[in-house]
Amino acid sequence: MHRRLTNLRFWIMVFAVGWLLMVFVFIAFWPEPGEESPDELAAQVTNALRAHDFHRLEPLLAVGGEDVAKSTVEYFRTARVERGTYRDGAVVVEYTHAGTRAEFRLPVEMQDGRYVVNPVLTPKG
Repeated sequence: MHRRLTNLRFWIMVFAVGWLLMVFVFIAFWPEPGEESPDELAAQVTNALRAHDFHRLEPLLAVGGEDVAKSTVEYFRTARVERGTYRDGAVVVEYTHAGTRAEFRLPVEMQDGRYVVNPVLTPKG
C-alpha cells in the first residue's frame, strides 16, 4: 500500500480519472439555455440588461454568443431599463435614454423546447 501511494503513475491516473469525473458532473448539471416560458425569458433579459451583465444575457440568446451579448448590453450601458415584457412574439424592453423613453424589441424563438431571444436580424428565405 505504501508503495502505491508513493508511485507517481498512480497519482497521475487518480488525477486524470478525477478530472474526467468532474467534467462529466459539470456537463450533467449545466443549465439549459433559454427559459421555460416567454414571461420568464422577459424577466431574465430585463434583469441582465439592468445589471449590464452580458454573462447572464448570453445563455438567453438564440445566436451570436458572447459578442452579441456584449454589444446588446453595451447598447444599454447609458440607459435606464424600466421594464421588460413579452408581447406580440417578442421581449419588449422599455428604457429611458437621455430623457427619452423608447422600446427595444427582441424577437423570441423556441429552441429545444426552451424560449430564447434573437437580437440579430437574419434574412428569411
